[in-house]
Amino acid sequence: MASKKKKSSIWYTITNVNELNKEEYLKLIKRVSLFVGLGFVASFIVFFVIALLGGIGNVIKTMENANPFYYFLAFAAVFAGYLLRFIKWLYYTKQLKLKVPLKKNFIVYLSQYSMNITPGKLGRVLVAYTLSRITNIKASNILPVVTIDIFTDFLGVGILALVSAIYFDQFVIYVLIIDMVLMLPYLFILNDWFYNFMKKMFKKRRFIETFTLYGDEYFASQSVLNTPKTYLVSLVVTIPAAFLNAMALFFALLSIGLAPHVVASAFIESSSNVFGMITGIPGNIGVTDGSLVALIGTIFKTTFATSSALTIMTRFATLWFGVLLGGATLLYSFRYWTENLSKRTRRGAKRTKKRVRKE
Repeated sequence: MASKKKKSSIWYTITNVNELNKEEYLKLIKRVSLFVGLGFVASFIVFFVIALLGGIGNVIKTMENANPFYYFLAFAAVFAGYLLRFIKWLYYTKQLKLKVPLKKNFIVYLSQYSMNITPGKLGRVLVAYTLSRITNIKASNILPVVTIDIFTDFLGVGILALVSAIYFDQFVIYVLIIDMVLMLPYLFILNDWFYNFMKKMFKKRRFIETFTLYGDEYFASQSVLNTPKTYLVSLVVTIPAAFLNAMALFFALLSIGLAPHVVASAFIESSSNVFGMITGIPGNIGVTDGSLVALIGTIFKTTFATSSALTIMTRFATLWFGVLLGGATLLYSFRYWTENLSKRTRRGAKRTKKRVRKE
């Protein structure tokens, strides 16, 4: 009984990351799904408040009168951004010599967007467990794929926000400072100097054994990805992908009959995301929404009702489309756990038969 309690604890999950089974993985998913549920409620409240301030009737009317074709293009642009980012995901898995079938790799990659509502998107680390299940490689060796993917996604948005801010000569210092502050945590995750420093400082402490247990494996893989070529490939992909994501606002504006400026749309959407990232709030809920309302109204000179409607439309295309798509593919990816287990069972049965025949 005590062993069962131990296995269901969070501490067991952390210290036995490479030994996670399907049952423990599903328990982790349930914990993360709590964030998604709370995020959905929080986002709904924010949307309701925005609509209330803009006049619910006017906001709903604006959304109802939107051209569905142009609004569909908003989702198409965001999905095109996902496809672009998949290129760098493939590059990372190839660099680490992970042999994952293309379809499975794409499903696992898309499933991580269900975790965009978790703090700092850290829930995405769960996909490393699925890749581990498929490849039979330790999860700690695969985690760098996820961490560098999150970091380079941020770099793409941060650079786009900074370039567009310079173009408009607005919020340049603020965007630059936020970009620099947001980079600091990633430096500790992507570079092993801080990890090695901690090992030396606390080498006689028992708790450090938990982190060194898998830290060496993690940074061994991370060092393979920490190359100028990797970051160059990443930026070539992520900046255009961030731009496509920002085009959700551009097409939302077109859908209600406005003639938006492309760079202005990129500036508003990317800057609003950066302002939201600094808070660490899951999905940047509230901060990004408020920034969108303010910047749309200021730059495009729209009414509060129009700004509110556009914010809701944009956030649904950028945040919740990804969460819903990721959730669907996450559910689909559960079969890889059972499928791989079945293959292992069959292989084990074949070995047993061979031994019996020899005897």
